[in-house]
Amino acid sequence: MYKRRRFNKAKLLLCWKRLRLALGDTFLEYAMRTRVSGIWLLRPSKTHAVTKFIWSSLLLSLFSLAVYLSLQLWLKFYSYPILNTIANDVAITDVPFPGVTVCSPKVINVDRVQRFIDKLNIPPQYDKAKVAKGFDYLNAFTDQTWLSTNSSSYNETFQVLLLNNISAYEAAVAVSAGCDDFVKRCFWGDREFNCRQKNQYLSFSPTTSYLGPCCSFNFHPQNESYVPFSSNTFGVDGGLSFIGVEGSERDTSTGLIVLVHHPMDFATEAASSVTITSNSESFIEIYPTVQAASKEVLELPPKKRDCLSDYEVSDKTYRQAACILECESHTILEKCHCNPYQLPKFSMEKRMCHLNDSECYSRNFDNFKSVRCENCLPNCHDVTYNTLAYKTDILRHNYSVNHFHKRLNYSADMFVVHIFLSRQVVPSIHKVTVMSWIGLLSDLGGVFNLCLGLSMISVVEFIYYCTYRLKVNYKMRSLLMQT
Repeated sequence: MYKRRRFNKAKLLLCWKRLRLALGDTFLEYAMRTRVSGIWLLRPSKTHAVTKFIWSSLLLSLFSLAVYLSLQLWLKFYSYPILNTIANDVAITDVPFPGVTVCSPKVINVDRVQRFIDKLNIPPQYDKAKVAKGFDYLNAFTDQTWLSTNSSSYNETFQVLLLNNISAYEAAVAVSAGCDDFVKRCFWGDREFNCRQKNQYLSFSPTTSYLGPCCSFNFHPQNESYVPFSSNTFGVDGGLSFIGVEGSERDTSTGLIVLVHHPMDFATEAASSVTITSNSESFIEIYPTVQAASKEVLELPPKKRDCLSDYEVSDKTYRQAACILECESHTILEKCHCNPYQLPKFSMEKRMCHLNDSECYSRNFDNFKSVRCENCLPNCHDVTYNTLAYKTDILRHNYSVNHFHKRLNYSADMFVVHIFLSRQVVPSIHKVTVMSWIGLLSDLGGVFNLCLGLSMISVVEFIYYCTYRLKVNYKMRSLLMQT
């Protein structure tokens, strides 16, 4: 055993000696024949001692610099691969007109509550005053500042609604203002149309938003195949105008909220909002921005490009707003085991929240709105809408800038709203890659050429000497040592 170990050790030392000599022979051969700048100075016949040490140190330093710069280029390519470019090159005909949703900040209207109660079948053991008071708990689903009155009146209201087979959504629609109040006369450009006509484009329809029951234009969530239309004109004379009232029968100072959003998106807190009041003519300028991604960007992983396309999800059309809403609805289901009446229902298995779920929803409201939905990335191709609003007093001069309003008899609770695109062209933010793989290779080649004068053929030559020529020299040394 001891002799075998000594034999193996001697054999390893002999192999190492052959390899060391073969490396020396290969390096001398490489230095004699290579065209790489500086290597030829390392020949024994050219430099000696200190000069060779200085020149070797310089080459190693330049090689280290090239490696460092290459790593920086790679980190830039890997960590920050996207660059946003801005251009004004998209016509408004290629951009969908936004969805417009009109809502009241107050869900409950006292007079409507009283009329609604008169239509209900209320057993004698229930107090109508308490039943009316219980409708206030509908505000818990839409009002962030809502506070419970520590009253059990919602129990009686809840029981009455169950007895009459009325859901929370139906009750909210019945006791709040709606399309018949918000919009009385509607105009597209200089042409008037019926506000409630059966037209998928030029009409207002009842919807909901995060504020509760609302009225929407160019937004039809019940129609999954709906294709939004585009406007071919811009300016105040080429958009949507409508005349309406607040819908509050006693207090006309509450105002209304106009939400401007993508026509495929449910109106959430992220939508641009404008408050309009009675006795005013409001002008809302729309500033769309198109967002797009190049083919090279779409080839990157979703987390790197920070966006998703339709073909990457199972649904027909991917929308970030819908993804976030679905994510929030799962959190609400975990906490309160129901789906709020004003939010879309993503699963038929979920029950709709009742009045007795209002306190749970209000208590966890902040948690619902702060939930992190990391998988809901922005759309790679999208349109966002910003607004600029201003208004005038129409009662002061009994005058409107539009000719079709001249013969109107304005009332104290009336308002006029104009919503229009402000420009003929739309800015586009185009995502492109900072550099492609070809660009990265070119930059890497430039770095090594700058520091060492290397090219691709130099790399191939180096690999050739490190493999084939080293093997040949190793065999030659083995033959020489044997003889």
